[in-house]
Amino acid sequence: MTQKKLNIRTGDTVKVISGNYSGATGQVLRTILTKGLVVVQDVNMRKHHQRPTSSSQGEIKEGGILTYEAPIQVSNVMLICPHCDEPTRTTRRHDLDGTIERICKRCDNPVPTVG
Repeated sequence: MTQKKLNIRTGDTVKVISGNYSGATGQVLRTILTKGLVVVQDVNMRKHHQRPTSSSQGEIKEGGILTYEAPIQVSNVMLICPHCDEPTRTTRRHDLDGTIERICKRCDNPVPTVG
């Protein structure tokens, strides 16, 4: 199975363009390359009810309702350019030293890699 190349990376600020959270912005916490998913901070929140458990060492884990961010499709988010503060598409440019940088299609400035 081949991995998909994403133009979204961990630490980027993105805007959700479709779905229940359309219009929300947040930072990408992690990417799942094999499935083409991203986890965005405070977007697509889910709840999980957890039962209290005890282990063989006598440790007791408390139960309760856990809230977490569920992944969403990378096609439903757009990168926000830090220079023009607009959702934008990106292109890639190869430098002479072999590095690849992302370029904003709106303002033609390089998008810095965070993290």
